[in-house]
Amino acid sequence: MIKKKKGRKIAAAVMGLILIVMLSAFFYVNDYYHRDERVNKYLQGKEQVAVSEIADGLFVDGPGEEAAVVFYPGAKVEYTAYLPLFYGLAEQGIDCFLIKMPCNLAILGQNRAEDIMETYEYEHWYLAGHSLGGAMAASYAAGHPERFDGLILLAAYPTRDLKGAQISVLSVYGSEDGVLNMEKLEEGRALMPAGYTELCIEGGNHAGFGNYGKQKGDGEARISSEEQQEQTVEAVTQMIDGKKETKQEETDMSYQQITAQEAKKIMDEEADICILDVRTQEEYDSGHIKESICLPNEEIVEEPAELPDKKQKILVYCRSGNRSKQAAQKLADMGYENVLEFGGILDWPYQEMVENDAKSG
Repeated sequence: MIKKKKGRKIAAAVMGLILIVMLSAFFYVNDYYHRDERVNKYLQGKEQVAVSEIADGLFVDGPGEEAAVVFYPGAKVEYTAYLPLFYGLAEQGIDCFLIKMPCNLAILGQNRAEDIMETYEYEHWYLAGHSLGGAMAASYAAGHPERFDGLILLAAYPTRDLKGAQISVLSVYGSEDGVLNMEKLEEGRALMPAGYTELCIEGGNHAGFGNYGKQKGDGEARISSEEQQEQTVEAVTQMIDGKKETKQEETDMSYQQITAQEAKKIMDEEADICILDVRTQEEYDSGHIKESICLPNEEIVEEPAELPDKKQKILVYCRSGNRSKQAAQKLADMGYENVLEFGGILDWPYQEMVENDAKSG
């Protein structure tokens, strides 16, 4: 009887501890900064900017078609609170995706940019984040530098090395920021690529990048959030416009885009060609065009051993046409003279030419 009572007491204690942890987690994730009423007028959009809900958050669609920013919000901040800032950016011709993070914590959704970039097509992609969201954006960009033209850090710093990444980096913070760890900001400078840009907004603070009220521990701003956001939009626009111009100047080689029908004609009539699938190995195994080889876009960082002849005709495809464009441009930049990009397997109409490992084995 004594042993049974002791066992019951231990079980009750464990259950009590589990309940406390669950309640603590519930209150923690539901205690966050909400957008203020000033945001509401932006939700309807205007003539040149449309705001729509998507599965991953908000899509802020302006008049531009070439460049887009994927944004990770700060920890425990409602993602819609940043709409005024990115609405201003969309007005300048740069579309924006505000990502809704699990439990309002970007650390739980570091890879969310991937789904956006697979769904939408832009020539220039930028990843941005505020505070913890910025740290997560920097970490993701460091692991996938070939996918982005640039990284935008708002009151944030990198924790992974970006020196070898061929991307532009813009770091913006306010002079009155009481939340940002300035020592970590200093340490993060050693991880930045050469020529990165840093802007300290005089009078700005930590919360001024969004519209969610005063943040605990933050300094008193000496300028309005509207002013801080206007200066941020100007800095980001200058960075993106400058990067696009530089990239255009540096692109000496090019590739050719063709239709699926043209690609099939080449496959049917020509022998000395290479069909290149630049999706992941897992995607390739699930179904690929016959006689294609798998060379993931992320692995094309130097001249591939699989492609020894730079004069050979190379037909490149992926899932939706985004990675294939990136891979085709990289191959062209490496000196491959006959690169043809024909989109994604999602739009490939010739299913009789598709096989998977189970069928081919």
